[in-house]
Amino acid sequence: MRVNREAQQAMGQWLSQATPPEQQLDRRWIGRYRELTSQDSYWWLSWAGPFTEEEQQQWDRLFTPPVGEATKELVAPLLKQSRERELEAALAEQREPRLWYPAIEINEVRRRITALVGLAAEIEREEPNEIVRLLYHGAIENDVDYLRMIEATHEGDTERYWALNLRIFHEPTPDEMTHAFTWLRRMIQQGIEQPETAEISQRLIRFLHEQLRLSLDLSAGKDDPPLVRARNPAETPRTISADAARNFYETILRESGYEGWQVTIDYAGGGTRVESSLRHLFLSQEQFTLERVRILLAHELAGHVARSFAGEHSPIGLLGIGTRDYYPTEEGLALYHERRVDELHGQMLDDSGLMSGMLATGLASGVVTPPQTFSSLYTFFEMLLLLYRLLRRPWEDVQTAQKRVHRLVLTRCLRTYRGVPDLGRAGVCHLQDVAYLRGLLLIDRMAAEDETVLDRLAVGKIACGQLPVLHPLRMIPPPQPLRQLAYDPELDSYILSFESSEKDAEKLA
Repeated sequence: MRVNREAQQAMGQWLSQATPPEQQLDRRWIGRYRELTSQDSYWWLSWAGPFTEEEQQQWDRLFTPPVGEATKELVAPLLKQSRERELEAALAEQREPRLWYPAIEINEVRRRITALVGLAAEIEREEPNEIVRLLYHGAIENDVDYLRMIEATHEGDTERYWALNLRIFHEPTPDEMTHAFTWLRRMIQQGIEQPETAEISQRLIRFLHEQLRLSLDLSAGKDDPPLVRARNPAETPRTISADAARNFYETILRESGYEGWQVTIDYAGGGTRVESSLRHLFLSQEQFTLERVRILLAHELAGHVARSFAGEHSPIGLLGIGTRDYYPTEEGLALYHERRVDELHGQMLDDSGLMSGMLATGLASGVVTPPQTFSSLYTFFEMLLLLYRLLRRPWEDVQTAQKRVHRLVLTRCLRTYRGVPDLGRAGVCHLQDVAYLRGLLLIDRMAAEDETVLDRLAVGKIACGQLPVLHPLRMIPPPQPLRQLAYDPELDSYILSFESSEKDAEKLA
């Protein structure tokens, strides 16, 4: 057992004082709301390329709604192989990919839309508590918009998809893009200074000038420290399997008192994420480095799962699922604490993901440059991530680096254009990745003014702007056993013990 007894007792005491479900202010609504929002939207928006006749026959035979985990595992290879075939063909033919979303269960999407609209009307008409009415109105409006966005994807309605995306996530602001471009400028400056990366840096500068009509002041910040720290080639990161990672997370969730949460490997390629309505942590099917396991503990579990669990035991159960516009606050808090864990290990937060997300959505939507299509964004990120990788691994030859980067760039572009019906239409993308940098900047500003805001935001999945609304409830922040575990200096050896257990189990099988 790694979670100490004192932390377990603190969690037990907090739970004994928490609001039981039968006393929650929204007890009349939360059950129906959870059922109507408990879907794996990432699965519905799993990309596919055009099916061959044989693939279509297999799909028709296997895909029968409602789709469970066993069926997802069976049909996921069809999605993956058709998608990869189409992406490679599109790149070779210098055209935009033709992707579609056969996993969308459109009748279920529409059922949920109708039911949520009805629930919203009933709450507005019959709920006496003003706070409950206000929070549910915003949350349901957001959920309906997201489901209608999925419906627009199914119907091939690009205009409607984009209008709903803007309502849900909002475009990057010029100030946010300035932060991302500053990060880009610093990386190019570092690349120009080194012979191995000077040429790719110059190519990137030409792309910025010719394709994006953008000039960066490379004379600014010349004395800034290097943005990218080179790794030691002698260091071979220790890894564990996805099964071992799942067992580790399941164990610490159980020992920390987070009952009801499950950990599942996502075979469809949706990526690692938390789905609060489902009480589920999804893990991608990959080898996990120890560093990544630590990061996911600090970010996904001590961040997303902990806030969801706290909200579920608060006076308003909705706080366990999420209020309107909670997402940037959610990601900002998780990144804030992830950065603290990195500092304990003598490392800096790797901000390449959140900066890349802001750059990708900003360039795709065209907020300060001409809008970029999938193929153009691929060209940009192929150069950018190659530069980043060569700075990070200066011993690696360019050909090897390019092979590694290719898959990463495709993943970035797929995320950026998830659900877009027509990839030939420039200026339309999936804006969700703006939340990471936006949220961290928000939390940094608020914590600098008053650090107690971090505890006040720990009571559930709420947006910063809703703190005044919730103030009359006087909620008590929960203990943080998962965060304490993330700070444990002996954590790595504990993580590795799960890989050993997994291998022992395989030998006995």
